[in-house]
Amino acid sequence: MLDNKGFDLWAKEYDKSVEKSSNEYPFDGYYEVLNYVYNSVINKESKKILDVGFGTGLLTSKLYEDGANIFGIDFSKEMIDIAKEKMPSGVFIQRDFNLGIPLELKSEKFDYIISSYAIHHLSNDKKVEFIAQLKDLLNENGSIIIADVAFRTEENLLKCKRENLNKWDEDEIYMVEDNVVPALYKNNIKAKYTQISSCVGILEIY
Repeated sequence: MLDNKGFDLWAKEYDKSVEKSSNEYPFDGYYEVLNYVYNSVINKESKKILDVGFGTGLLTSKLYEDGANIFGIDFSKEMIDIAKEKMPSGVFIQRDFNLGIPLELKSEKFDYIISSYAIHHLSNDKKVEFIAQLKDLLNENGSIIIADVAFRTEENLLKCKRENLNKWDEDEIYMVEDNVVPALYKNNIKAKYTQISSCVGILEIY
């Protein structure tokens, strides 16, 4: 798993590297995911958005161009610098979200909280804990949309791992619907999971 310095080094080439591998693990369905999230958000009237682990801002910059008020958290300074160039009026905070919600955001409320290809940095228990913290930041009728490498079942995950052993990252903890959705429900958090490609899914929390 890359640390923040690793992502700093990757930042300038990130968008190009994703484009080259957008039909294979771990980015199979990458642009379908971005379109799904974009279309889920852009047709609504209220659009104050928090992006968790926004990277270079590929998705949020499009929402920004369409008038959304953008806030973001990322642990890479270089990623933040690139995002600022795309979204000069955005509010970006450098922080490892393993440490929870930044103090600067605890008094804010958002219509949408989105995250793409980031939450795999959290353990399964921390995923549930962090989602609960994010839910406290939602406006009434707001929602959380999390897109990441994810699978419906452990069997699906293991199949993908066998097929991609040369690229598999053992440090990354991928969502499995059979695990995360019941764990959220136990915490009174309603969630819906949608599989987008062979290795990417979307978790929506209301």
